[in-house]
Amino acid sequence: MTAVSLHEIKSDLAGKEHSDKKLKNIRALSRGAAVLLAFIAAAEALGIIRPRVYQGAFMLLGAAAGLSMLVCTVNKKRRYHSAAALVKALLIAAVLEVTVFNIPTYRLFFGSYGQMDFSPAECARNSDVRLDDDGTTITVRGDRSAIFSFEGIDEEVADVYVDIGFDNDAKAADVIIDAMDETTPHDYRYAVAENTLVKNREHTHFTQLHLSGSLSDLRLTLTPQDGKTVYIYGISFNRQIAMDISWIRVVLLVFGMTFWHLMLHSKAMQQGYSKKKNMCRTAAIIITDLACLAAILVTFTKLDNYSITDIMKCREGNQMTQELVDAFENGSTSLLDVPNDKLNNAPNPYVTDTLNRDEIEYSWDHVYFDGHYYSYYGIAPVVLVFLPYHLLTGYYFPDSMAVMLFALIGILGLTKLYMEFIKKFFPKAPAGFVISGLIIIQVISGIWFSIGRPMFYEIALSAGFAVLTWAVYFFLSANIIGDKKISLPRTAIASTLFAVAVLSRPTLVLYCIAAAVFLLMALPRAASESTKKGGSKVLNAAGIRYLLCALLPMVCIGLVQMWYNYDRFGNPFEFGIQYSLTINDFTKTQFHPRLSLVAIYNYFFNPPIFIPGYPGVRTEFQYLNSGGYFYADVICTYNTSGIFFLALPMFAYLLSGRALRQIKGRKNKLRTAVYVGVPCVLIPFVIVASVWESGYAARYMTDIAWQSLLGALAIFFFLYSRLTDPTKKKLAQGFMWFAVMWALVVAGTQEFNAMFRYDEFGREFPEWASEIQRLFAFWT
Repeated sequence: MTAVSLHEIKSDLAGKEHSDKKLKNIRALSRGAAVLLAFIAAAEALGIIRPRVYQGAFMLLGAAAGLSMLVCTVNKKRRYHSAAALVKALLIAAVLEVTVFNIPTYRLFFGSYGQMDFSPAECARNSDVRLDDDGTTITVRGDRSAIFSFEGIDEEVADVYVDIGFDNDAKAADVIIDAMDETTPHDYRYAVAENTLVKNREHTHFTQLHLSGSLSDLRLTLTPQDGKTVYIYGISFNRQIAMDISWIRVVLLVFGMTFWHLMLHSKAMQQGYSKKKNMCRTAAIIITDLACLAAILVTFTKLDNYSITDIMKCREGNQMTQELVDAFENGSTSLLDVPNDKLNNAPNPYVTDTLNRDEIEYSWDHVYFDGHYYSYYGIAPVVLVFLPYHLLTGYYFPDSMAVMLFALIGILGLTKLYMEFIKKFFPKAPAGFVISGLIIIQVISGIWFSIGRPMFYEIALSAGFAVLTWAVYFFLSANIIGDKKISLPRTAIASTLFAVAVLSRPTLVLYCIAAAVFLLMALPRAASESTKKGGSKVLNAAGIRYLLCALLPMVCIGLVQMWYNYDRFGNPFEFGIQYSLTINDFTKTQFHPRLSLVAIYNYFFNPPIFIPGYPGVRTEFQYLNSGGYFYADVICTYNTSGIFFLALPMFAYLLSGRALRQIKGRKNKLRTAVYVGVPCVLIPFVIVASVWESGYAARYMTDIAWQSLLGALAIFFFLYSRLTDPTKKKLAQGFMWFAVMWALVVAGTQEFNAMFRYDEFGREFPEWASEIQRLFAFWT
């Protein structure tokens, strides 16, 4: 079928019409076979047919055949030179998945293995378990392990299958196998195989063995996870292992092979953005839609069986969604919860270990000052979303929906600002580079760590992300940078949003200050646009109008924040974090550069570690033998690699000197260095260096990741535009392809594992851990 489809696609591209009756019959037969396979795939997907061993194989092959036929049909109406590459990729991915990547399924074909089945009654014999009253089930509860012993086997055993059922809230059980083979016929080799049996993952119910010769005895220890209950219906040896199709791997293979062809061989992808605007915009819409869909799916997957109606009827919330809302409704900037007398009379209320020792009750991670509780989190999301929602409905806005809402707004804003960045500064950048850059920046934006753990910490981060992305978009589209006419309405919107970003997340104040400086730098150009002559060159009518639009929104909203700070702490510049009841007494902490170096290394330069199994890719937090206390929130928020090893274009910063040398004019060099260096390098480094006090958390990537990458892409695109050597251009195209695949695998895996954790700190999602295990260790 694939050969026929490829022949037809190539004929269509060449504009050749074949009247050969035999060829037409072959094509018709091929389409009929594709339709038949597609129907079989649909039948398996709908559960009409249920293959025991080759699960998913018919669905995959049918989907590949159906898509190939669809591509062939679409290609007839509009010629796509990448159509043949897509069909080849579908074939290769499908064949590899059902053969090489499911090699355990075929192991019994290469040996004389006799299947042995043991009923529950036989399993209970010589074991420390008891049959249930019905005689057909063995119930194993999590408060104990079940040990099954099999003696006198005298057969080669390739695998052990446990026919297991799970209670409603049970998800997994651990298995350890001890065995005696011909090399040790009298003593057990302990833990020769270990496995985790996962609910609704049939492939995981098989544990492979690779021992020497026949087994004499085998012992299987089964322990339900998290104290849950499982049911054993039988155990089998040498049963053919069920196939397990990794759809994630199939999609990555198809995308990778097709995208490789597009990047290196498609003329459209090598043409500039200005010539392929429609194609780039369509790609941007698809990428953004997929990112938004992923955010929605993750949110509702983690909410499990909750309905949206129940979710939106929260009668209690957290520091932002309830406590600040209640305080503002009562006309107070302090929270309504009143500290107890013991806390008020404590010699130093900010030493929480002393409070714990003396059993003094206090509100964790709240700000305590002058006998009142406050919140140091930004008030913009409270005023704009949470307070109106409570006033209108009487319910508190749920954390998960708040993070998802802000994340979706931010994802859209990130695409808008990136495309505006390309249109304004790099209209000649190859379309393939434009699309690649958008994929990478969406993947490593950092917002995924908030989506995967929607709490009030993440609300502040996602709100700041949402507002800042749109602030940068309006800043760029207002033509503040460049030589085009400045748009006053967009300038005013950008100014407003930068200020609101600070009210959402105070950390973003540095970006707001940088924006204010850039706005002032554009004043002479704005004033020069006046049609009137004479008077001040800067403070003419046009200049004043511009200043009002550029600074008035910032100043007004900034005054609100300053009043809010002063009303709480008597200082307009005090946000209150030093008075937090949390990991440290921030009023006594002392700065050491080594602690900032720890943060800089981990956020920017910490490399990943590849594991042939779960978690596939991980990164170990490095304390650099700092000799001091540095808090790393890896228990709650996981860990991730440094930005340089998530987004490989970041290494373009190493070529920044070469890029500057190619810019003509000292003034242009200085201006470019400021516009790129301040918001994309200096501010992210300052933000990271400042976390020495509060500590590391992967979610903070939202404050620095996409901002840093934007500057690196500017350098990369600029240097590429100066290349004339075709070989170097090919290498650059290959590098961008590799950077996309690297980001999807390295960054995507770590973000996925953070969203669906399965480790010593949390075992909520064994089914997703199984998917990652299969992705990186197909031989298991």
